[in-house]
Amino acid sequence: MRFFVAVFIFFATVGSYLNPAEVFAQTNEEKVRISEIVVSGNRRVAVGTVLSYLPLKVGDLAGNSSVNIALDRLYATDLFSDIDMEIDGGALRISVQENPIINRINIEGNDAISDEKLLEFLDIQPRRVYTRELALEGSKRLLDVYQAGGRFAAVVEPQIIELDENRVDLAFVVDEGPLIKIKSIGFNGNQRFTDRALRGAISSRVQRWWAVFASADKYDEGRLDYDVRLLRQFYLARGYADIDVSRVQGGLLPDRTGFAVSFILDEGPRYTVGDITIESEISGLDLDELKSVFDFGDDGWYDVRSLEQGLLDITNKLGALGYAFVDVTPEVETDAETERLSVLVNIGKAQKNYVERIDIIDNSRTMDSVIRREFEIVEGDAFNQLKLDRSIRNVRNLGYFASVSVRNLVGSSPDQTVTEVTVEEQSTGELTVGVGYSTLDKTSLTLGINERNFLGSGRALQATLSTSGSRTDFRLGITEPYLFGRNLSGSASFFKERSKQSSVTIDKQGFDLGIGFSAADDIYHRVGYEVAQSKVTNKSTKATSKTGENGKTLLKSAVNYTVGKDTRDNRLDPSEGYFVEGYQELSGLGGDVSYSKSIVSGGYYQPFLFNKVVLGVKGRAGTVNGLGEKVTQSSRFFLGGRRVRGFSGGGIGPRDQGTKGGVGGNNMYNGTVDVVSTLGISEDLGIRWTVFSDFGSVWGTDFPDGVTKPNDSSMRSSLGFGFLWDTVLGPLSFYWADPISKQSHDTTKRFLFTIGARL
Repeated sequence: MRFFVAVFIFFATVGSYLNPAEVFAQTNEEKVRISEIVVSGNRRVAVGTVLSYLPLKVGDLAGNSSVNIALDRLYATDLFSDIDMEIDGGALRISVQENPIINRINIEGNDAISDEKLLEFLDIQPRRVYTRELALEGSKRLLDVYQAGGRFAAVVEPQIIELDENRVDLAFVVDEGPLIKIKSIGFNGNQRFTDRALRGAISSRVQRWWAVFASADKYDEGRLDYDVRLLRQFYLARGYADIDVSRVQGGLLPDRTGFAVSFILDEGPRYTVGDITIESEISGLDLDELKSVFDFGDDGWYDVRSLEQGLLDITNKLGALGYAFVDVTPEVETDAETERLSVLVNIGKAQKNYVERIDIIDNSRTMDSVIRREFEIVEGDAFNQLKLDRSIRNVRNLGYFASVSVRNLVGSSPDQTVTEVTVEEQSTGELTVGVGYSTLDKTSLTLGINERNFLGSGRALQATLSTSGSRTDFRLGITEPYLFGRNLSGSASFFKERSKQSSVTIDKQGFDLGIGFSAADDIYHRVGYEVAQSKVTNKSTKATSKTGENGKTLLKSAVNYTVGKDTRDNRLDPSEGYFVEGYQELSGLGGDVSYSKSIVSGGYYQPFLFNKVVLGVKGRAGTVNGLGEKVTQSSRFFLGGRRVRGFSGGGIGPRDQGTKGGVGGNNMYNGTVDVVSTLGISEDLGIRWTVFSDFGSVWGTDFPDGVTKPNDSSMRSSLGFGFLWDTVLGPLSFYWADPISKQSHDTTKRFLFTIGARL
C-alpha cells in the first residue's frame, strides 16, 4: 500500500511542473508514415550520401521531433550551409544548399614567417569543404604561431573569394604587427640575491638594442616556465633547499610595446649539510668509499649540483663493478630551526650484468663495423660502465655523427643487458673555401676537399691548399683508420711547402707515411717516415749569419715516433682532462741531413664552478742534435707569436745582426697558464674571456758567427688577456699581451687577432 502511495505522490509532483498542453502535445504528436524522400538543391553531394546521414527512411513514422533530429544530423556533416526539411503528405522533402569546396589557400601580408611554414601549421588542404568554423580555427592556429614568435599584436582575418561551381579561394590576411619583446623582468621576495644576479640566472632577457639576432628577449610561456626551474636550480646550488618559485602571468603593457614579467620567491633558510647516510640492498659494497664521493666544500653549504654529481659518481662506480641497472635515490630532510639538512642515499637491489647485445641504430651511411671497432666491450663481456663511457667517447670523437646517445635495456634475462646506441649521421664531406686574417700571417686563403668518412668506411681523403703572407702549403693524403683490418691507422700524404722567414725562404716538398695504433688507457703510438727535399734561399744581402744551407738543395730521410696519452674531452677546445706526448725524430737514413730531434709536451685542464671556469696548463720542450754535423737553420726551433704571445713570430732568441731576423735555436721550451670563463658575460653573446701568462726560451746555434746572443737561455714571459668569440664567420680571437721579461734584441707584438683559428 505504501509503495502505491509513493508512486502516486511522485507522478503528482512531476506533473505539477509540466504544462499539461506540452504533455498532451508530446504524447499526441501527429506522425506521418514516409512514403518517399525527395532531395533537391544538391549539386556535388550525391543523393545516396544525403540518405546515408539521414536517420529516417521510407516506411518510418515521422513527426516534428524526428525531423528536427534529422536536421541536426545533416548540419553536423558540415556539407551544407542551409537545409530546409518538411513533410508534405507522405513525402519528406529536403532542400539543401551545399557548403563550397576550397579551391586554393593563400596567406597574404606575411613577411616575418614564410608561406610554407604558415601553411604547414594551418594544415588545411584544397578540395576540403569550407565552413566558417574551419576558417576561424585556421585563424587561431596562425595567431598561435605569431604569438609564439613574440608578435602578440598580430591580426589574422579569413576571407573568401567566391568562384564558379560553388568553389571558393580561402585567404588569410595577416597584419603581423611589431615584434613585442620583454621590457622588464622583476622579482619579489628575494632577500639574499639582487635582481641583477637573478636575471643572470634565467634564460629570458630584457630587450637590448644591440642583441639584434637574439631570441631570448621574446615573450615565450615555455621559456618562462623553464626560467622557474632555473631559478630553483640557482637557489638549490647555493644552499636554499626550501626555495619556492612561482611566476605571475606576464602582462602586456598598456601601450602594447612590450611585456612585464615578474617572479615571486620564498627563499627560506640557507642550509649546511649534516649527516650523509648510505643504505644499500647490494651486499659487499664499501659504503664509506661511496660516501666519500660527496664533496660539499670546506664550508659545507648544501649544493644540489654536488649532490647530483655524487649520485652520478656512485652510479658509475656501481657500473664499473658490473651493475647496469641500479636505483640510486636521495632523500633530503631539512631542519629550519638548526638550518642543517641530512641526506639519505638508497641503493636498490641489483645483480651483475653481462652484455647480451649491442645494437647500432640509425647509421644509414656508416658501416656497423666502423662503429663497433671503437667499442672497448663486446657481446658476452661483463658489463662495465667505464668502458662503455670510453667507447661512446671514441664514437663521438670520430666526427661522423651529429649526436651519439646510449641506453641500457634489460635483455632476455635480468642479468643480461642490451646496449642500444643511437647515432645521427651528419655530413662528413667538406669543400672548404676560407679566408682568414691574423696580425702574424696577415691575410690567408684556404681551399680544401676533405672527406672524413669515405663511403661510410671510416677512410679519410684530403686535398688542401693554404697560403698566407708567411707560408704556402699544399697537401694530398689518405688515412685508413683500421689498416689490414687491425687496430692500426695508416696514412700517406704528399706535401709541398714554402715558408718565408725574415731573412730566408725555405722551399720543401716530399711525402710521408705513418702507422699508428691505440693501446689501453687512451695511450696512442705512431711511427712515421718522411722523405723531403728542401732549399733555403737568403732574401737579404745584409745577413751576417750562416744558415748552413744557403743555396743548397738538401735531401732529408727521417723516421719519427710518437707516443702519448690523451683524456681531454675535446681536443680542439678542451675543458677537462690531460694529455702527454713524446716525439722523437731521427734523420740521416740516407740523404744529406743528419740530426736527432726530441720534443715532449703536455697539458692539463680542470673545470671549476661547474664548467663556468676552466684552468689550463700546457707546455713543451725540445732539443735537436746534429749527430756529428751542424744543425742547419730549417731544422731548428723558432719561438714567439702564437706560442708566446706578446712577441712577434720568431721574435724570441738568437737574431741575425744584419737583418735582425730570428735564426732559431737548437733548444727550446715554452708554456702557458690560462683561465677561460664566461662569468660576467651574457651567454647570448657567445663570448668567453681569458687571462693568461706565456713563457719560454729558445737558444743555441751551431753557426754563432754574426748572431746576437746565440746561447742566451734566459726565460721570456708575458701577461695578457683576451676574448674568444664564436660567430657565424667562425671563431674570432683577440689577445693583448705585454712582455714582463725579455731581452733587448727580442721583437714584440702586443696585439694578436685571428679569424678561423684558436690558439
